[in-house]
Amino acid sequence: MKRAVLLFSCCLAFSSAQAASECPGFPVLATSGEALLAQVRALPPVGIDRERQACAPQTVIDFVYSGGTLCRFGGVAEAATAAVTRLADGNELVEYLYLFPYAPETHARLLALLAAHFARLDAAAYPAFLRAAMPGKETTAVFAHDGYYISLGKPSDGDPAEWYSNVIFEKRDKPALGVRKRCLEAGDG
Repeated sequence: MKRAVLLFSCCLAFSSAQAASECPGFPVLATSGEALLAQVRALPPVGIDRERQACAPQTVIDFVYSGGTLCRFGGVAEAATAAVTRLADGNELVEYLYLFPYAPETHARLLALLAAHFARLDAAAYPAFLRAAMPGKETTAVFAHDGYYISLGKPSDGDPAEWYSNVIFEKRDKPALGVRKRCLEAGDG
């Protein structure tokens, strides 16, 4: 009987360890888009979508969704979604991100975790695309490390869709090419 209980306990511990794998690309930042994408796809996703953005330079974004927890970020927050953005020509990694169900406590833990690993920038030093107002979202902190901007965002106060915090890692030499990228055609103003 003891043996059966021990075996059952080990199986439970193994399955919970698998269900809560650490999110790749933190605290050591990712260098290869293909390697990071393979690691993210190895998590237990419910769905994977690919989106190609046509404006120059063209990018490919792979979104990986879970039905709950995709991975644990630094041991302090459970990510539900990840996205990896690469240049369409050459597959160079330009951005990756994780989305977390929003809660003030979780957001505070993410802020403390990022501050423990990276150099925080003063708001005046934020790149322009992170200072710009975005409907429903605000950037609460920006960090810099090894050629990346690392930003922490949350829903704007009063936003009816208050559902996520995000941590975005983007290459400093190729900013704003990921999920927040916008293609303005000639008549869009």
